[in-house]
Amino acid sequence: MSSTEAKTAEPARRGRGRPRDTALEGRIKAAALSVLARHGFSGMTLERVCAEAGVTKASFYRRWETPTACVVEAFLEVWNDAEFKDTGAPAADLEVFAHKLIELYTHPQLGACSVALQTEGRVNTEIGAAMTAGSRFRRGRNSGALAEALARMEPPPALPAPVILNVLNGIARNFLSLNWPVSDEELRTLIQSLLAPPGAR
Repeated sequence: MSSTEAKTAEPARRGRGRPRDTALEGRIKAAALSVLARHGFSGMTLERVCAEAGVTKASFYRRWETPTACVVEAFLEVWNDAEFKDTGAPAADLEVFAHKLIELYTHPQLGACSVALQTEGRVNTEIGAAMTAGSRFRRGRNSGALAEALARMEPPPALPAPVILNVLNGIARNFLSLNWPVSDEELRTLIQSLLAPPGAR
């Protein structure tokens, strides 16, 4: 595991007896995302992050070694909210999940951060490894939850859980990259098609 991955998986170590200030950490993470969205990696400096958050460099360094470590942790933390929740109604649950993906991809800051991190991850192996690890974790968690929901359907869908999730993720990404919106009615029709049993198409 790279050092960036370690930072996204564990809270930063602090001095003995120092209490965790989650509100302050949240403010710094939000500032890091804001700075990255506006300035990209070339303009993401410690000074800008600290000024945006209204904190000192010392406060920042007690939690992260670099602005990059902070923004990667913040981004992956937000994207953990992209979770398929099984309530026993697969079609409705997938619609809620798809709308969450669309919300994240089209968020004015997170959308820009997603593009910046993915682009930087192609040349920065540490960032790339952390982004891949976060994506694999979410995909594994959501595929497992959806697979359990599909197994209870009678008859079960022809498509496996990972394929269904890949399709919905692609639809959500198209909102950002291609500006291809999908109406609620179109989304419901698509989901019904994805859940169709073998031979129904």
